[in-house]
Amino acid sequence: MLIIIALALALIPTIAILWPFVVGVRRDEFAEDESAPIADLMRRWDAAVAGLKSSELDHAIGNLTDQDYRTIRRQLMTEAAVVLKTMEFEEAEEEQMLTAVRTEMQAVRARVVGETISES
Repeated sequence: MLIIIALALALIPTIAILWPFVVGVRRDEFAEDESAPIADLMRRWDAAVAGLKSSELDHAIGNLTDQDYRTIRRQLMTEAAVVLKTMEFEEAEEEQMLTAVRTEMQAVRARVVGETISES
């Protein structure tokens, strides 16, 4: 009886430790591949949107002149448009994403200044 208890005490931790290796990892290890082209496009999109928000905030509080703001905004909107075209979204999806960006920019302006932005 003592031998059976000793074997059970030795086997339980062994099985618990080896179980993930025997069954295998159930998650897709390549789902979060950071080198994938879509991941690069998403990083570029996020950077463009973050830059637009930041420049809108800087312009609203007076850290950017109108000329600098227009230049930066034009560059970032061009980058966002290139990313959208590269991602090959349908036209409705592109418009939805651009509308979301405009809405976020207006929200930033409204929080800082209390007014909506005008299209430049």
